[in-house]
Amino acid sequence: MKTALIIVDIQNDYFPSGRFPLENSEPALAATLEAIAQSRQAGEVVIGIQHISPSNGPFLARGTAGADLHPAIADALEGCVVIEKHQADSFLGTTLGQELAARNVSAIRLVGMMTQHCVTHTALSPEAARLDVTILGAGCAAPTAMISDIALSGLAGRCRVV
Repeated sequence: MKTALIIVDIQNDYFPSGRFPLENSEPALAATLEAIAQSRQAGEVVIGIQHISPSNGPFLARGTAGADLHPAIADALEGCVVIEKHQADSFLGTTLGQELAARNVSAIRLVGMMTQHCVTHTALSPEAARLDVTILGAGCAAPTAMISDIALSGLAGRCRVV
């Protein structure tokens, strides 16, 4: 079984100086950086996802620094595929499914922001149904820790949450 780590939307707007800061974004960043290092060490596929909203959007707006990947994530993803998306589901309207299929990936591990939105939609995507899906809870953040915990609890009925 070939595994891929998918890093969903760890972008500047979700941090304290951004337009939509999330609770526990810094601990989620640290856990994600650790997961990336471990995945690279293990020779796993690592793919970044970057949500881009219209230039007049409230956050993650095209052309703003807030839409950029967090600098530590951008550095950690050097040499990896980074896919731009415009929907909550990282598969919808993107090449993620093709990238995974081309690499014979049968299992994905997800980290990212926001737990209750883009991580959830990606984990429950029809395209993810053929994959063994695991969510790394420590690498996820939402507007509040409670919202993240509720989303992870709900996801546990459909996929593995660690």
